[in-house]
Amino acid sequence: MEKITFIIAIVSLGGALAVFIANLLNFGLKGGILNKGRKSTKWVIGLFIVYIISFAMFIFISSN
Repeated sequence: MEKITFIIAIVSLGGALAVFIANLLNFGLKGGILNKGRKSTKWVIGLFIVYIISFAMFIFISSN
């Protein structure tokens, strides 16, 4: 179970960072990287929330 939660955490963090970097390259710093109206921004936020939850579950499971 620990390995599954850790893999989910790492994949979601990688996905969030990849989409964030793609937004940075496409829209630049002045274009608003995390503009709330973009679909890709919702993906970044969603993947980051999945990362936080799954990493917290990993820490909780591995500590017991």
